[in-house]
Amino acid sequence: MSETHITLVSHPLCPFVQRAEIVLLEKGVPFDRLNIHLAAKPAWFLDISPNGKVPLLRVRQQDGTEAVIFEMMYPRDALARARQRGWVEFGTATLADAWQFLNATDRPTADAKQAAFRHRLQQLEVALGSGPYFNGAAFGMVDAVGGGDYRCRTIHRA
Repeated sequence: MSETHITLVSHPLCPFVQRAEIVLLEKGVPFDRLNIHLAAKPAWFLDISPNGKVPLLRVRQQDGTEAVIFEMMYPRDALARARQRGWVEFGTATLADAWQFLNATDRPTADAKQAAFRHRLQQLEVALGSGPYFNGAAFGMVDAVGGGDYRCRTIHRA
């Protein structure tokens, strides 16, 4: 039986790639990571990526989008899955606030985005409860969403 070869096509700074990598590592799935330059995307990448975006999961000769990677991280229960999907969307908006805070070019914008980011982290903290993960004892997609950005929350909480 041949072993499945998985390649995560990525960019080093993409938070969505960080999610995918966290999921693969958490599930113990061996993979190679191939970084591309998003400003000069290779032709082979544009041929296989439906939207020209990363992450892209290549499994042997078949290619999939990040949904292929992420589906294994959601609970089987429909209500729990719906709840986590909502929080994943919340997490994506939280990442946008973090990015805008870190890249603000003036003090008023930085202050406003910092406050928005802090407020979102506080909301997430309340939803997290006693943890250690969003879904209690089971690591899931919400835990992977923030990647490096939610490490700030963990450090602050400790």
